[in-house]
Amino acid sequence: MLIPASEFIGLEGLTHLCAGGETPMLKSQMDVVNRFFKDKVWGEESRERFETTSLQCKEKVGKLLHVDAAEIALLAHSSEGVNLMAHALPWEAGDNVLVADVEFPSDVLPWKRLEKLGVEVRVVENKAWEIRLEDIDAAMDARTRLVAISHVSYFTGQRLSLPDLADLVHARGALLHVDATHAAGVVPVEAYHADTLVSSCYKWLLAVHGAGIFYWNRDRLPELEPPFLGWHTPLSIPEWHNPGTYTPRPDAGKFEPGNEGFISVYLLDNSLDRLLEIGIPAIEEYVLNLSGKVWEGLNDMGWEMMTPRDPNQRAGNVCFMAENIKSVTNALEEKNIYIWGSYGGVGRARVSTHLYNTEADIKRFLDAMHEIPVTHALASSYTKG
Repeated sequence: MLIPASEFIGLEGLTHLCAGGETPMLKSQMDVVNRFFKDKVWGEESRERFETTSLQCKEKVGKLLHVDAAEIALLAHSSEGVNLMAHALPWEAGDNVLVADVEFPSDVLPWKRLEKLGVEVRVVENKAWEIRLEDIDAAMDARTRLVAISHVSYFTGQRLSLPDLADLVHARGALLHVDATHAAGVVPVEAYHADTLVSSCYKWLLAVHGAGIFYWNRDRLPELEPPFLGWHTPLSIPEWHNPGTYTPRPDAGKFEPGNEGFISVYLLDNSLDRLLEIGIPAIEEYVLNLSGKVWEGLNDMGWEMMTPRDPNQRAGNVCFMAENIKSVTNALEEKNIYIWGSYGGVGRARVSTHLYNTEADIKRFLDAMHEIPVTHALASSYTKG
């Protein structure tokens, strides 16, 4: 493993294969929490310490995503970043937004509110669990304003090529908004291909809820202004007698209307130290090897695979279908093996490998799966041919 299980809280005695839902906490995070509480006692100096940690955290996020730290905002969660874009762009009746049918609700619902403005939300349907670039292209027209899609699907595990996706979308004159929640921290993410990008931090980034990454491509979208304002929006606090006059910050900090969730930022800053120290290329190689063994093992048993076999088209998630996923997860949990079950009643399960997993974990999981009768999921609304 790249980080021993002994460095995490609670991993002893169990096989944790659900990083796509939640990851365990590094034991070092306990020291970080104590440092935060100590830093909070110093009055104005406390705020300076918080802001210093935030700035260094953004530098690390920038390294992770291969972009300038000034283009990073730290919001409460990735859903806030999606809603930010839905409110920030000047929509017109007749515009349309493209989403995929296998997207997480937070990547779809914010755009649905635009329908009352006359904006159409077009859904690109999967084919045998695959979202194809040619189908995205076919769904676009001159009024397509934005394509909102995940780099790695939470539901199927498919990884899209950001360069190819960006070339397609930008050639059609549309904007590209990417959710990198299931990519950041496990495979390389070159965020500059997108116009905006969001990511949660409590999964592959080994942090917690309360911090979400928002990337703003200033070169491609310089006119983007914050739809939600607060004291943090201006470059400086306005004169007390004229509080309505302000000049927005030139960096992505203008999208943070108030203070960040600093304790979550402290924890993210610490986890990024470990991830960047190891290096994403090394993590990708390690995780793809493990997830490949999961894929091959499940496929050999006859489970219906949703995730592509090609390592260039997957990351840490391997998803499969079964008629009764709960019986599968219950049988595994009896052996202290944890995967992530179905969503919305659809018969799908997700096995996620990360840098604390070992080949022994994979063997233990596959051995247990050999004892579970192979079933196939009932037809669902997600299956489109």
